[in-house]
Amino acid sequence: MSTLSHPEPARRAPLGERLRRLPRIVATGLSFLLFGLGALVLTFPVIPLCLLWPGSRDARELRVQRAIHYAYRFFGWFMRTLGLISVDWHGAEKLRAPGPHLIVANHPTLIDTALLISQLPQADCIVGEQWARNVLTALATRAAHYDTNSDGAAVVTACAQRLREGRTVVLFPEGTRSPLHGLHPFRRGAAHIALAAGVPLEPVIIECRPRTLMRGQPWWDVPDRTARFVFRVDDPIPSAPFRADGVSTVLAARRLTAALRERIAARTERPPSPH
Repeated sequence: MSTLSHPEPARRAPLGERLRRLPRIVATGLSFLLFGLGALVLTFPVIPLCLLWPGSRDARELRVQRAIHYAYRFFGWFMRTLGLISVDWHGAEKLRAPGPHLIVANHPTLIDTALLISQLPQADCIVGEQWARNVLTALATRAAHYDTNSDGAAVVTACAQRLREGRTVVLFPEGTRSPLHGLHPFRRGAAHIALAAGVPLEPVIIECRPRTLMRGQPWWDVPDRTARFVFRVDDPIPSAPFRADGVSTVLAARRLTAALRERIAARTERPPSPH
């Protein structure tokens, strides 16, 4: 008969340390309160106005996506102003160049999605079912025409079509936030989309030190100093060579996914900078 083991409780920080972190805990709580209020403002009245304004379905989608972009920009500005985070970008202008972009990134924290979208006035995203069902985000998810990850084949078809139209698609191949060390296995959806659309993968390497807002970490478990985010736009990974020898789509997607994960792992497993 197997025995279930339970992790030891986390060491309780000394009182002095907890008091020093109290202002940062309050500021983090205010940030997430702002996020919730912002979601309500988007739901009523911003998104209804975007949908009611005359224009095609595509024009309405793009208006909603731009509204989400500006909301995330404000959220990021608010957290930076409170001293909770700093953000450095390297190569962000490449992501806004004309033409299709299939952006793939690692996912170390809860807020790196918002920080990434804050740089992209147009972005088609793949979201989890929970975002489509959440009362605060359901309308925005539908109005922006974000796809959910519940039907892989349909997502590949839809995203490939949007890329052919010159749009930007954003995916996190791990499917959830990264562990403290290393990366989760990568799903092959991004590779299938790249192969179907004939576009390269454009890796964005995200680092956050000290780590914060990880999966399973309470929002009030804040670091004692500003969390420094660094976003690096890496060289594209062409998809065509992975089909050059006539291999099947399944094998090509497996190899392309492995190359992508190897690239991101090599960039994120470096020792932290001493500065």
